[in-house]
Amino acid sequence: MATGRGTDKILEKLRTSVNNGNYYEAHQMYRTVCRRYIKQKKYDSAIDLLYSGAQLLLEHKQIGSGTDLSLYLVDAYKEAEIPVTEESRARITNLLSLLPNEPGRRRFMDAAVQWSAKFSDSVVGDPELHHFIGEMLWKEKAYPEAEPHFLAGLPASSRSYGKMLAEWASQDHPSKIGTYISRAVLQYLCLRNIRDARTSFDAFIEAMAEKDSSIKSGTAPYRPTLASDPVQISLYTIPLLNFLQLLILTVQRDARDLFIKLRTKYSSSLAVEPSFDDLLNKIGEVFFDIKPQKPQQYNLFQDLMNSFLSPPGSSSESPASARMSMSSDLE
Repeated sequence: MATGRGTDKILEKLRTSVNNGNYYEAHQMYRTVCRRYIKQKKYDSAIDLLYSGAQLLLEHKQIGSGTDLSLYLVDAYKEAEIPVTEESRARITNLLSLLPNEPGRRRFMDAAVQWSAKFSDSVVGDPELHHFIGEMLWKEKAYPEAEPHFLAGLPASSRSYGKMLAEWASQDHPSKIGTYISRAVLQYLCLRNIRDARTSFDAFIEAMAEKDSSIKSGTAPYRPTLASDPVQISLYTIPLLNFLQLLILTVQRDARDLFIKLRTKYSSSLAVEPSFDDLLNKIGEVFFDIKPQKPQQYNLFQDLMNSFLSPPGSSSESPASARMSMSSDLE
């Protein structure tokens, strides 16, 4: 986005003020000038100033002032109805990279996701922005907070999600390993996303096998339906992993009866996590038109919408993930 000569002069003046340590004065000047630009609908100039100012103040460790201008930038995006593009997204991700992990960053992150939901093709927000946030939170070991962003992210997010869950699972008791990857597989299948359910599962198994090869116990032929050819599958020492693998194969076929049998066969393993029942009920409805006997307690897609579109600063952990976190003591 090109700047005018007048804006360039103001930018230079403000940059000098910041470099001289006059942070408060510079912050107030940024706000005053940008307010005037926005009132005059000179949105390009306002956005250039806000981004430059936020970046400069954050580089000088003026977190409060930098966060304020970052939030103002998102407000300017909304006011100007700026669509999600590589340029508009890059400003957001660059500022996120400069912000420390504290409440101000959460408010900015939530506001940016809400902007991207309104001005992109995705009603839950821009997938590339979600992927960036998911990766950022994963690096900080903020596993529950990263989950909904990976679910709403790119196809590549599913692999990161699986690897993150393996890292998370390795910090817990071995008996709970299957519960972790179930978070990804079941939620993806609720969204009718077989591809990413498979990718996350494979990434999880690959990462876990590097730590402990005994997780695999061999292979065996498996025939999902009488009319289908047998496929070779891996066998795992953890029942839930076998269940998830078979579930992914089953939903790809007209195998309603097999789905019911799988739930019955692995009922004791599934009982460790109360939320699995609701998730599997949804999967049965989505793939096999099996109506749940009891009304569903939640809608995963709506939960994702609510988690991203709630007021900035509220938790972005999806309700489904929150239930699993609390009931299984995964944290």
